[in-house]
Amino acid sequence: MSFKKMICIVLVLCLSVTVFAGCNVNVNPDAPAETASEGETADTFDPDANVADTLEALVESTPGGVQGGPVEAPKVEGIQYDAKYQRDLNIEPGSYAGKTISVWTFWDMPETDIEIYKNFEELTGAKIEYVNKLYESYSADLIKAIAAGEGPDICYFGSEAIPAYAKKGYLLPVSDYMDVSKVAFPTNQSDINFYTFNGKLYVMPDGGNPATSRMYFRKDIFANASLPNPYELYLQGEWTWDKFVELAQDIKQDVDGDGQFDIWGYYSWQQEQILYSNGANYVQWVDGAPVEGLSDPKAIRALEWERALSEQYEIIAPWDPDADPTGMLIKGSIAMTYWGDWLLYGEEGLRAVLGDKLGLAPFPKGPDATNPFGDAASGHKEGLAGSSKEPELAALFLLYKRLPADEVAEAEAKTKKEADALKDFGSIEEYEMCLEMGNNAVINPCGGFTGLQEVIDAIRGKTDMTPAQAVETYKQVAQKRIDETWNQ
Repeated sequence: MSFKKMICIVLVLCLSVTVFAGCNVNVNPDAPAETASEGETADTFDPDANVADTLEALVESTPGGVQGGPVEAPKVEGIQYDAKYQRDLNIEPGSYAGKTISVWTFWDMPETDIEIYKNFEELTGAKIEYVNKLYESYSADLIKAIAAGEGPDICYFGSEAIPAYAKKGYLLPVSDYMDVSKVAFPTNQSDINFYTFNGKLYVMPDGGNPATSRMYFRKDIFANASLPNPYELYLQGEWTWDKFVELAQDIKQDVDGDGQFDIWGYYSWQQEQILYSNGANYVQWVDGAPVEGLSDPKAIRALEWERALSEQYEIIAPWDPDADPTGMLIKGSIAMTYWGDWLLYGEEGLRAVLGDKLGLAPFPKGPDATNPFGDAASGHKEGLAGSSKEPELAALFLLYKRLPADEVAEAEAKTKKEADALKDFGSIEEYEMCLEMGNNAVINPCGGFTGLQEVIDAIRGKTDMTPAQAVETYKQVAQKRIDETWNQ
């Protein structure tokens, strides 16, 4: 798959999430009185309104419901959740004969899954329908089908699950059908924290997965400039915002002597990691209720630093209409970029193209951060659709497919993972770093609140204001967008 096609997939999915997260709310941050839904008009904001009163009322009207709360005990008995191998599940042959479950994705079935599906069908007697939907309309088709009771049993989704999908019943809690605290496979704490809502977990929290956005950099450019690279600084505990700026300024070069920089320090289309790396987020949870997070001083500081990267420090490469950040990194016109994990893999991936010249690192740590990592999570999650007519069977399949068949299969999978880690990541140490990044990744909450991302974009776009002024101007709009989804 080409880089440009990958970009299209990401952008289309983000658009689908925005449209369907809170069910068709038309949002324009610069015009808060735009219609909230067909036939309705949103209240116009009073710029002098007391947001604290609104938040207090919101919290008081929402008892319990703390995101990240404890997962309830499973309701399905008889399944050995701590099974190490598929055989340990003690599934009686043919016990699900005549039943069918469907799985919706927007990609062809991976070759590694073909045998798993076949073996589960032969063992249980059930049938699994694998449906590859068009990625352009996946989210829209999924929600329409679930609402009509004609959707799948298992589906993939992103951060729109919390709270929008969960509140509307578009998903079923996995924790109602499985005790995730007992599963034998590794789990991801970041997923558990984010996708636990009202004490219920809505995803299979797969661990052992290095799926986060990350800093990609050119080792050769740093070496040629006699500078330490981001990974080396990370190992020394010195990979900070200040060091990032220092390196990016030092790396700028006018190679051909024409008075124009040919190599710049950094360029990226992704921005949320700047907030996360300073311990801030777009949404905070207060006594179980969502509250806009940009008023947090840590968020203000992050937005100010983001602005300074281009206006004060001048380390951001000028936009090139003929190249995306990935192409610029490959060309060598930038030394660093930050983007999704999927850029690494495949015949056209960065590792295949750049080989040993490619380096990996987390995003640098901000001055207010306490967590050593503040990287943006990537990838879609797997869970139970609200339309499922066989949720117990679907949950059993989700568990089955994550377990090795036996000791031989387990050893083979371990050997393959180690080989893939060396091929894709360069070393086991870098692979393990990315695993730790994944377990601490921050999931963008904007997808779960219709219109919130547009408000964030408006704040960033107000170049005639300081970031603090822009946040002050738009924080009520941000809270209203959050409330519109939360109170549905």
